[in-house]
This record gives sequence, structure tokens and C-alpha cells, in this order.
Amino acid sequence: MSTSTSLVPYSARQKTTRVPTIDANNDIVPPLDFSFYRVSNVGDVKEEEPRESPRKGKQPEPEGGKSSSKCLRLNNNSLTEVGPLMELVVTKFENPSLLAWLDLSFNELTNVHPVITEFENLQILYLHGNMIKDLKEIEKLSVMKSLRKLTFHGNPVENSKGYRQNVLTMLPRLENLDFSRVTKADRMTANTWAHMNANAKHKKKKMAEDD
Repeated sequence: MSTSTSLVPYSARQKTTRVPTIDANNDIVPPLDFSFYRVSNVGDVKEEEPRESPRKGKQPEPEGGKSSSKCLRLNNNSLTEVGPLMELVVTKFENPSLLAWLDLSFNELTNVHPVITEFENLQILYLHGNMIKDLKEIEKLSVMKSLRKLTFHGNPVENSKGYRQNVLTMLPRLENLDFSRVTKADRMTANTWAHMNANAKHKKKKMAEDD
């Protein structure tokens, strides 16, 4: 397992949306950071104190001891599943439903747990450096309408034929995949790939029916 740290995108980019982009919010309230805690279960994090921000130090806690951040870092641990994630977020955040950035990179996850899709306002999801093998796991994220940045590189699924094209076909709203901006050319290639695969499946089905 690699121990490289996950990169946090900070920028002044502005975007007119109903929910403010997390990059802008990140400049105000740092992420709740539980990275490198060597935990194997999300539930174990509930009793831990988050790391201090290297830029702003420890922030004063609001009433109730919950964070007003919209960012959660659980990267570089030994997590094999994230079933209790919602319980953790409810415990640690003032507004759990507004979680917009989640870093689960460099863990030992083998699937995309359904709890991740419950965060309707999630804009950035890092899952690189895990053990996810099946493209169908990525397809689970198609219900997430706000998701715009996603990482899966460093998982076995990255070696699947047509990996990038398949992901962009499943998630047409993505603006950035594996720290690489999604271009118009990427979209055109993904559309062509989807069309070719659909034709291939149709021909295969027809041949089976003729037999």
C-alpha cells in the first residue's frame, strides 16, 4: 500500500451553482482531517481528534463541538469498508447533508459502499490507491448529480479496457477525472466508445437469437 499523501485542490475558481463549490469553502474552513490514523474501521474515528490544519492551526469549535467544514479526509488509513460513514459525519459535522468533499484515498476498499451515494451534495470524491476492481462499482456513483471531481487511479479497475471512456460514459457530469480535466475531446471519445459498445452488444444478442 502506498503512503503518498492525497492532494487537496485549492483554487479561487468561481462557479455559479446552487451549492457553492467546495474549493472556495475550503479557503474559509479547513477539512476535518483524520488521515494517517491507522484505523481499519470508520467507527474508530469517532473518538479521535482531527489533525490541525497546517495553514490555520486548530479552529475554534462551534457550539456542540461540531465542525462547520464541508470536507472530510480519511485517506491513508487501513479502511476496508465505510458502512458507518454517515454516523461519523452526523457526529462530527454541523450540516452532514452538505458534505461536499470526501477523501478515502490510499485505503483498502474493494467496493463503493452505498452510503457514499447518500451525500447528495458531494462534489469531490477521492478513491485512488484502493483495491476496487469492477467498473460496476464506479457505476453506482451515477446517481450523484453534484459530483464533478473523481479519482480511481491506483485501483485495479484502472487497468480495465476503455477505463476512462467507460467512466465518462457512466458519469457524464464529471469535470475532472484522476486529476485530469475532462475535455471536449474526452467527451467525444467516450460517446464514440459507448456507441461502439452498444452496437457490439446488439450484434452479439442478434447472433445469439439467430442461433
